[in-house]
Amino acid sequence: MGGEQAVKIRKNNKSGISGVRRVEAEEGDVWQATLMTNEGQKRESFSIGRLGEEAAKSMAIAQRMRWLNALPVKHLAYAHHAEEITRQNFDHQLDVVADVAPQVQISEEEVIARIAEINARFDAYRPPRLKVRVKSYGPARLAVAVSDGGSPAKRKLAHVNTAKMMHGGALAAAGRVREVVEEIYNADVARWFAKEHGNALLTPESFDPAIGFNVTVWVPVELIR
Repeated sequence: MGGEQAVKIRKNNKSGISGVRRVEAEEGDVWQATLMTNEGQKRESFSIGRLGEEAAKSMAIAQRMRWLNALPVKHLAYAHHAEEITRQNFDHQLDVVADVAPQVQISEEEVIARIAEINARFDAYRPPRLKVRVKSYGPARLAVAVSDGGSPAKRKLAHVNTAKMMHGGALAAAGRVREVVEEIYNADVARWFAKEHGNALLTPESFDPAIGFNVTVWVPVELIR
């Protein structure tokens, strides 16, 4: 688009005309006209001290109108106050809104339903996920949390008592993770996770219950079909 749309008037605008404002400058206050185009921003100031308040303001408004009249496109106004001001000054340049953007009115319930449909369609193409968190939240007690990351998600939380176990219960935790993953998905996914991730994360030499781990992985689709 080669021109500028009529937009909402800024709160600090004192002229009532978009793109025309009073500016406090070092050399003295001015009324300033601005217009943003594809070629960059146009800006011209008119000294209040030299021309007077009303003359400077009128000249700034006139300058902006000259710029707008020279634009090769028409303008679309939106918001009630912006439309009122625009129709006062640029009525001959306006297109009917329906001609520019066809009006579509739908209820909030329909908006929510459409978003849910889009999300469901997206989820259908997304590979299944597996989220596994193992961490100690108290003395001799490991928490094992597993989820499929869906919406709504299938979740399972289990605990492992490590009071009488060596290595902080890493081996017991590995077995419990496998059991819970099998409950969320199946035995094939449980074996796959143990082989690809779980066994390495829960080796007795490297697993620290106080730090634990929290991972999310994509599950091969063929394992759950």
